[in-house]
Amino acid sequence: MNTTERRRYNRVATEIACKARRSAHTMYAPAKTIDISPAGAALVIDSARVTHEGDRLALAFNSPDCPILKASKMIGVRVVRVTPIPNSNRQRIAVEFDSPQHHLADLVASPDQPRKAA
Repeated sequence: MNTTERRRYNRVATEIACKARRSAHTMYAPAKTIDISPAGAALVIDSARVTHEGDRLALAFNSPDCPILKASKMIGVRVVRVTPIPNSNRQRIAVEFDSPQHHLADLVASPDQPRKAA
C-alpha cells in the first residue's frame, strides 16, 4: 500500500443505481455510484438542488429483493467533496458512510467487470 494512501479500503469501480434523500420531508434524487468501498463512495447525483461539502444525506441502493426500502435500511452519509458537472443539474460527490458497509460488496459483481445500473 502506498504510504500516502489515506483510504482504509480499496474502492471498486462500479455503477449501482441508488437514490439520495436530504431529510425526511424531501423527495429522493436519483444517483448512481462511480466507485464504492465499505467506507464510502463516489456518486453522480441528479438534482437541481445543489449539494455542499458537509451535507448529510441518506442513501438507498436499488435492490431487486426489496423494491421499497424502509428508512431504517438507508445508509447515513456525509458529503466530503463536491464537483459540479457543467451545463447540467448533476454533481459528482464523494461521501463517507457513517459506519462501514461491508454488505455492499454483494452489490458489486467483481472488480474486473463493473456492474451497470439497472
